[in-house]
Amino acid sequence: MTGILNILKPTGMTSHDVVSSVRKILNVKKVGHAGTLDPNAAGVIAVCIGKGTKLSDYLMNGDKEYVCELILGQSTDTQDSYGNIINSVADVNVNLKDITGALKDFEGEQTQIPPMYSAVKLKGKKLYEYARQDNIVERQGRLITIKEIELIKFDKNRVLMRVKCTKGTYMRTLCSDIGEKLGTYGHMGVLIRTEAKGLRIENSITLDRLKFLYDNDRLNECILPVDEACPLKKVTVNEKYYDRIIAGNGVYADTSGLNSIKFYIYCKNQLIGIGKKSNTTDNSVKIEKLLM
Repeated sequence: MTGILNILKPTGMTSHDVVSSVRKILNVKKVGHAGTLDPNAAGVIAVCIGKGTKLSDYLMNGDKEYVCELILGQSTDTQDSYGNIINSVADVNVNLKDITGALKDFEGEQTQIPPMYSAVKLKGKKLYEYARQDNIVERQGRLITIKEIELIKFDKNRVLMRVKCTKGTYMRTLCSDIGEKLGTYGHMGVLIRTEAKGLRIENSITLDRLKFLYDNDRLNECILPVDEACPLKKVTVNEKYYDRIIAGNGVYADTSGLNSIKFYIYCKNQLIGIGKKSNTTDNSVKIEKLLM
């Protein structure tokens, strides 16, 4: 069994919980996820099965989209509504023009400092381990890009927005930073991931639905072939090179007009792996990850 599942993770479950549930439902050992989603968040999580686990890095590096609630007037130690309130104001003097202007300012490339309550590692320890010991450590900023940020609704001290961003962007920190930009405090309320590397929430399935499809021999309705879940350019190798290519050797292929660093390699009318160019001077390609 090989492929990618677009699972709708509910709140209260860790990404590891989802993987364990899929492993149990499908009775397969090789299962992994491509991109952690916080237990308190809901939404799309890509679950890789069998040889599909070799695509986790490619899926993880894709853009993400979220619907996120920003609550103004309060900050918490975790930067979300599950933490302890550490600052607050009685009144939030912010209008619609202020909100739209601030959101626009956050579009583009920027440096973001990860929150203390996160799994980012520093000197072999996760940041949340320091935080639980009341040890606030200096963190290095990470380069992120907010590709799109759109206001959905603004009501008193609550802002609902859609955010499309690169891997590694913390919505909690974005909410806190926007609050600061507006001259007040802010933290994240509801968070839903609506897209991960092209997997959309409207096409996702629940774990209950997955079990139903498995029990009724209808898994073909939900397991995506790897080349559909993770779109890459395609290169076809002549079948006379089959033994050489699967052995890891470079072979000739028509790569004219191909600018992609990574691509799928097909041979004998089947997907055999993810490939790369052997060198930049000729049309030779080789397998980087075998998917057979």
